[in-house]
This record gives sequence, structure tokens and C-alpha cells, in this order.
Amino acid sequence: MLLLGDETRVLSSARSPPRSRRRRCALVEPRPIRPPIPPPLVARPPPDQTLLCVAAMAILTALPLRLSRRPARVLLGGLLFVFFILTLTRRRTAPPPPPSSSVHYKAATKSFFPPLKHKAGLDPDFCENFPTKQLDDIQVVLKTGAADGPKLKAHLSTITSCIPNLLIVSDHEQKIGEYKVVDILAELPLSYAEGNHDFKTYTENKKAQAEGDTVNYSQAGWRLDRFKFLPMVDKAYAMNPKAKWYVFLESDVYFFWDTLFRLLDQFDPTEAHYLGSTSPGPDSRWFAYGGAGIVISQGLMKKIYTPKLEVGTVSAETKLAVRYEKMVKEDCCGDAVLAHAIQNITGVTLEALYPTFSGEELKDVSITSDRWCVPLLSLHRVPPEQMESLWKWERTRPYNQKPLVYSSLLAYTHSFLREAASKEWWDNLSVAPVPNDRPAHRNAGSCGSECEKDRNCLQWSYSQTVCRWANYIKLGNAVDPENGGQGIMSSGWDLKKMAELGFKVDEESDINDTCEEASWVKAQLPKDGKAGKATTR
Repeated sequence: MLLLGDETRVLSSARSPPRSRRRRCALVEPRPIRPPIPPPLVARPPPDQTLLCVAAMAILTALPLRLSRRPARVLLGGLLFVFFILTLTRRRTAPPPPPSSSVHYKAATKSFFPPLKHKAGLDPDFCENFPTKQLDDIQVVLKTGAADGPKLKAHLSTITSCIPNLLIVSDHEQKIGEYKVVDILAELPLSYAEGNHDFKTYTENKKAQAEGDTVNYSQAGWRLDRFKFLPMVDKAYAMNPKAKWYVFLESDVYFFWDTLFRLLDQFDPTEAHYLGSTSPGPDSRWFAYGGAGIVISQGLMKKIYTPKLEVGTVSAETKLAVRYEKMVKEDCCGDAVLAHAIQNITGVTLEALYPTFSGEELKDVSITSDRWCVPLLSLHRVPPEQMESLWKWERTRPYNQKPLVYSSLLAYTHSFLREAASKEWWDNLSVAPVPNDRPAHRNAGSCGSECEKDRNCLQWSYSQTVCRWANYIKLGNAVDPENGGQGIMSSGWDLKKMAELGFKVDEESDINDTCEEASWVKAQLPKDGKAGKATTR
């Protein structure tokens, strides 16, 4: 069994507390009890153990007289009594079992996707078996930008192609096919443009558009992104206040819908839930990183907003975009301001579900033994061509009642290992250099051979006489041969150890079959900087 951890792990050692000392029996009067003090490291026996000791001493004092009369019977009785005392003492002083420190739990979940039916040679209809009934309770919001045309088109033809009630928000109104893109910044108060250099980009673009001039939306369009978070939450609730869940995506975020449906089926939407992947914000406040997706429950929305009179309206006094205008102007990140607003109004903080909410690029996803059976929900910075390829792979996978987990990705990312265990001009993002005195630095072959001998090495890379190992499995990326004369970079993977974990490169079967049960991540409340891995921008 391999004992492999996450990509980064801090090991700490602590001195074990001293063992409990037995309290000696004494025939003297016990000392008065002192005022309460913090419990010492040495465990004290229970109060009634003193009485047992006194009783034992009394019996031992009278034992000589009894032995002179009935030696056999007295000895037998004495032994039984001593055995009883020892047994009782051990039972009373035995420490309780340690609490479970696991961050995972097992849950029986069902697939909401029936098998996809399609004829050989024909492209299947990926929306044919999509459980649109689930979307009656879910409002999906897709946030994009005017400069993200290729990303948006790829998203609408893949991830969000089966979402009938999709709300698309941007900084530019347009129509793409049957989809209407809402200019969410147009719904902000005019005061947003006052003394706001970043918002100036939006007003200049609107002016140029009105005058018929060509608008270059790619320039500084990212500066407008933070202003979209609060009004898109306002808009989502005003448009669909009866939804049980509100799911917020971005145009370069890939979502595995089956994982989402299984996950939300385990939560009560009437309670206040704010779910996502952790990212550090100001004042030691953690927020849900927009690049991993954000989920808000109906119960939390009702705490944020006062009751409305009719659908489609939210009073100006309750709009987040109005109440936190000053803060969003000064802060760099709209998702951080959203977390502050939620906590400030309701007291609710983020329930961190990393690494299910990943927020990582596909090339940088770490697959370890700890994550092998952990369900995966989202990926970030997925380019259009990769989004289309991944969508096709996911929707045509062998039908499986089990959730898609981290190790499931290997069938997509590492299918090339059927041809060879290593690749040239490839960087698999191994980062730990091997000690200089090891023969691993001779050449790529030695680097791979030494990796096989190390129980924790799952992959390696070699470049410029430097061998690097890793205790995780990553895809990585190609290296340009015209890399400034740095020479060939080779990367390889230890197929034997991967097979022990469950990845059989010579089999066509679905890799998810290696997990009998999924290991769901317990929702953690970020505190003191600890909540799984923090996602940085």
C-alpha cells in the first residue's frame, strides 16, 4: 500500500504527553482539594479509585488473621477480589478513543444521468439524457466578458448547452444564437462611474458603441470583472427567487454536472449554505474563489434579501451592488467582496469544499492517493479546444453509477501512457529536485530508474542534468523545442505504482471502477488560515 500524500504537506512532530501515573494508596488523610486549575498533562485517577485503594488496604491488613483460619478459601477470595479491582481500574482509567480526524466521508449517491444512447458513426445528442428536471430547482449564472467571445461560444456549445434557464451576464449586451447576454453593469447606479478609474473603461466603451465607433473590448476588460459579482447575485435572485440553489460559473470554468447534482442532493437548500473553494482575502477572511464556481442556497439568499413584492424586483435598499458600492470600488476582487457582504449581513461564512471545487487548470491537477476517490466538480482556465474535447470525453464515458473522481481524469489526461511511460519535450510539473549525491542526475534513464526505487515517487522529469521527482500525478504541458538552448526536457511516470493505486494503462475499462466508494470532502469552515489548499490568482 502506498503512503502518498498531497502535492504539498507539512509534517510536524509533537512530544507525546507523559503516561498517567497510578496514584499510590495511602492510609493518610487526603489533602484538601485546591481551587480549579487547568488540567495537568498527568491524568488523575477518578475519585472513586481512592476508595478502592482504601478498601484493598483494609483487606490486606486483615488478611493474616483470616489466613490462619481458612487459608485456601481466603487466598482464592483475595485473588478474585484483586483481579476485580485491577479490571475495574483499567476500565475506569482507559482513555476514550480519539475523535475522527478524517476530512472525508462516505455517502451513497445516485447518478441523475441515464445512459446516453447513440448510433455508431453518428454524433450523439449530448442533451438527450441531460436531467433537465434537476434544473427546475437550480438557477445557473454564467459570468463572461465582451472580450471572451471564443470562450463563451465554446461554453455555450458544451457545458451550458443543456441549461434551459441559463442567465448570462457580461459588460456588453449581445445575442448569441438563442442566448441573450445581459449587460449587468448597466444595472449599476451611475455613482459607480464617479471617481472610479477602472470603471472608466466601461463608460468609454458604451460611448464609442453609441457613436458607432469600433470598440476594442480586449483592452483592460479584466478591470471590469470585479463589478459583476454583486449585481449578478442580485439579478439571479430577482429573476428566480424560488430556486433552491444558485450556481455561478465563469466562461473558462469546466463543470462536471453529475458531481454537482450528487453534491447538492446531500445538502438542505432551506439552510444557509455558501459553498466553494477557498481563497485568502483581506482581514484574514476566506472567500469562495470565482474560478472554481460558487454555490449559494435559497436559505442564504432569503437571509441576504428582504421579502419582495413581485418577481423580478429587489428593493434598492437590499441590493448588494448598492450596499457595498464603496467596498467593491476599493477592493481588487468581486468574489472577495461578495464573501464580506454575506458574512456582514448574515454571519454565514464559506463552507470550503476543496479539492472537489478545484479551481486548478487541467494540466496542474494533482492526483494523489489521498484524492484518488475524491469527486471532482470544477476546473479553471480551460481553453475552448480543451473544453470541447473534455466535454465529448465526459459525455461518452462508459456509463457508471459511481461519481466522477480525481482518478477518473487519468483515462482522459494520461491515455498516451499506453504507448510509452515517458515523453520528450514535455514537462509534467515535477518540482522536487533529487539530492545531488544521487545517481538520478546522470541522465533521463537514471532519473526514471531511481524514481522506481523510491516508494513515494510517482513521476519524474529531467532537464539540464537535473532530476526532479513528485509524489503526485500531473499532466503538465508540452515544451517548445526552441526553448533557448536549454536542451531536451523529458518526463515520465511510474506505471507500476500507478497500477497499484488502480490505473491500468493496458485496460480500456473506466478508471473510476477502482473506487468502490467515493470519498466526499467534509465542508470545512476556514479558520486561522486552514481550509485545504488556498487558491491564488
